[in-house]
Amino acid sequence: MRKPRAAQPHWIAAVLIAAVLIAALPSACSEPAPVARASNELAAAAESPRESADEIVESSAEAPRGMPAGAIHVEPAVILDSTGFESPIAAATLFLPSGWQAQGGVQWGRQFICTNGYAFEWSAASPDGSTRIALLPQQRWESNNYGAGPSAPGCALAPYSNVREVLAALASGLRAEARTVDFRVREDLQQKFAHLNSVTPMPLGEARTWVEAGEITLAFDEAGRPMRASIAVVAVFSLMQSNAGMGVMDALTGSTFPAFAASAPAEQFDAGFFEALRRSIRTSPQWEARIGTHNAAIGRVALEENRKRSAAISRSNEEIARIRSEAWDAQQESADRRAREFGELMRGVETYDDANAPGGQAELSDLYDNAWRLGDGSYVLTNDASFEPYRDLGVEGRKLEAAR
Repeated sequence: MRKPRAAQPHWIAAVLIAAVLIAALPSACSEPAPVARASNELAAAAESPRESADEIVESSAEAPRGMPAGAIHVEPAVILDSTGFESPIAAATLFLPSGWQAQGGVQWGRQFICTNGYAFEWSAASPDGSTRIALLPQQRWESNNYGAGPSAPGCALAPYSNVREVLAALASGLRAEARTVDFRVREDLQQKFAHLNSVTPMPLGEARTWVEAGEITLAFDEAGRPMRASIAVVAVFSLMQSNAGMGVMDALTGSTFPAFAASAPAEQFDAGFFEALRRSIRTSPQWEARIGTHNAAIGRVALEENRKRSAAISRSNEEIARIRSEAWDAQQESADRRAREFGELMRGVETYDDANAPGGQAELSDLYDNAWRLGDGSYVLTNDASFEPYRDLGVEGRKLEAAR
């Protein structure tokens, strides 16, 4: 059954993306009908014999209208973990607008020792570079009221005790001169992780864990052009509180999932567009299993200092294509296994029947009423019910029906 359409969020987060798609050209109804126009041209040709019949026929053909306003044309993409394991592996899949370029992926190194040695550092941008999205590295920090240092190697002491403070720090790190336009709590994201909330009584106090999610909207100038950006993040806080007769002792640990950031020229900033891209992200089941094993090992034994990671593996275009194909096959065939951790953050889709997709179905953003699969394997999402791929884009396409 089709899910109700999600409301267009007014949030939006900071770093990187370009405005979407092409407005429709004027309708043919404002011009003479094609047959009448062709007749007029034939009559004109009789007076101007230099114009050939082929030229008349060609000029009488309707030009494609282009994409409907507000529609997006997306293609499958992957976020790679190139050096974490014995060979490159797709860490996540997502849809990117056609023509966008991506860089980065899952990075490994000593600078990420506090987050088990790895972090997401990935971004993508429109062809002109003005519109961008990014996944920012996950964070972990500690604080206490008794002057102790960090309890884990490589971790920092920081005073952040709520998600708004975390977002302010992320914004400052990305664009120091940006000013905050808006902040809002993301109740939808908090509820996805509500199972992490807990209170555990201890002999001399208690341990409490809670989740906060929020989004900040920013304004700044870039080369004299007003820009807007947004950052959305989920943060998990754990407080150990005890009293051994020397006063209350608090030890707070905080961490985040990879934050989602987006930016565009102010007049082109589209919250719904960015939310559709965010919701399309899915973690790869194979990577999720491998990283789960890694994290479990880190939990049992301290992360080795100076752990050597293999150098980046040189990959041919054929290898990248193979990785992308395998990643998409796997993630479509195991949709029931992706409802936890980082994958849970990225829900908000409609499932469509698509005989050409792995498993016979495709998950696309639920922020659009209509979905089309084009002949080249890409998709168009639009709220324009009159959109027709061949008429508007000059390519064959098939409208998808929501799965029952």
